[in-house]
Amino acid sequence: MNKREPKSRVVRELVLRVRCTADERAAWLRKSRAQERSLSDYARHVLSTEPMQRRARPPEIDPVLLAAVGRAGSNLNQIARAINTDRKAGRAIDLLAMCTLLMTLDRQLAEIVAEHSR
Repeated sequence: MNKREPKSRVVRELVLRVRCTADERAAWLRKSRAQERSLSDYARHVLSTEPMQRRARPPEIDPVLLAAVGRAGSNLNQIARAINTDRKAGRAIDLLAMCTLLMTLDRQLAEIVAEHSR
């Protein structure tokens, strides 16, 4: 298996303040948005010699699908919370019931994704 080295993340702590007119700021924002960048990224590129790297645009997601997956995630969190509460209280956990619940949730998620993949 080919493992990649994790990229070291650059932490930018300093803030550069620039005085400008409202028109200048609006023009800079238009230029940065035309290149699908934040104003900070755009200014950093213009002020340095670093080439600007393109970011992949995230795919468009159907809001109905996102809400359905969110509800399923909420159900999963409730199941995990109940298991952890019972375990900490020393109560026996019905593994068969938990397995059944998780399989039902898995089936529901598969149906949701299949319905929105058509």
